[in-house]
Parts: sequence; C-alpha cells; structure tokens
Amino acid sequence: MRMETQQRPDVEQADASHIEAIVDLADRWRRDYRRHAPGFRDPAPDARERHRARVGAIVADRRSGLALVATRGSEPAGCLLAVLGPAADVYAPGGELARIDDFWVADPADWWGAGAALLEEARPRLRALGAARIVVEAGGHDSPKQAFLWRSGLTLASERYQASL
Repeated sequence: MRMETQQRPDVEQADASHIEAIVDLADRWRRDYRRHAPGFRDPAPDARERHRARVGAIVADRRSGLALVATRGSEPAGCLLAVLGPAADVYAPGGELARIDDFWVADPADWWGAGAALLEEARPRLRALGAARIVVEAGGHDSPKQAFLWRSGLTLASERYQASL
C-alpha cells in the first residue's frame, strides 16, 4: 500500500497499549525477511510470545532501552526498539551501543516519513541514556530501508553471511 499524501506521524514513547501493534508489525516484517533468508530467519514456534515479552520488558524499563511508536491518527505507522549494551571488549566506541533490531514502518514507502520521524526522535533519547553509537539491523534484501539508513547518515559497518551446515 502506498500512501500518496503522508502527514508526518506523531512519535511517542511506547506504553503497554502499543505492545500488540508493535508485535503485529514486527511479525509481518519477520515473515517477509524469512522469505529472503529461510533457515536463518525462521521464526521460533513461540516467536510472537517471545517478542511480546521482549517489547514489554523494554517498555517497562526505560533505563535499559527505548521503545518508540509512530502513529497517524489511531493507525500505527512504525516502531523503533533499541537496547543498550557494551560493544565487544576489543572495541572502544566511546560508550554503550544502542542496538536497534526492531525498526519497522507499516508501509515500505514510508521510510522517509515514519522512519525519519522515529530515528530523529530516537537519537537524542538514546544519547541521554548513555549510548555513544547506534547500530541498526537491515536485511540484505531490504534496499528501501538500506537506502534510508545510508541517506540518514548511517554507514555500513559489517555484513553477515549464512549457510546451513
């Protein structure tokens, strides 16, 4: 679905009322990512329940991470979840890393609307939590998200390759 006229979404700290919408959005993207990396991206049988618990924990403890939701009216437009943690001990990035594994938009054409609003809101909040750098996950096939991240000032830090054994 492509929205012709997209107003900038509202972005707020996610609370318990947003958890199910975040889980639904991530589940939709997880299924899409699985098509491009079967085996590696196969969801666990209880993936929704595990993700619901993970999102709930981030929402409940605002010191260890960040959960943002973008909405247009009552409709979810996107979400961004980050967890803070140290880099591997052989690196010194100047502080903790904010790992953004869940960063999704409801409409793939909305990275510059909802995605930009979420990332813009996340940066100062993550700095305030003590993060020195952000690390964002994007699938190798997800060129709209990759282009958005690149044009937003993020650079490619590594790639992962996988195969069955």
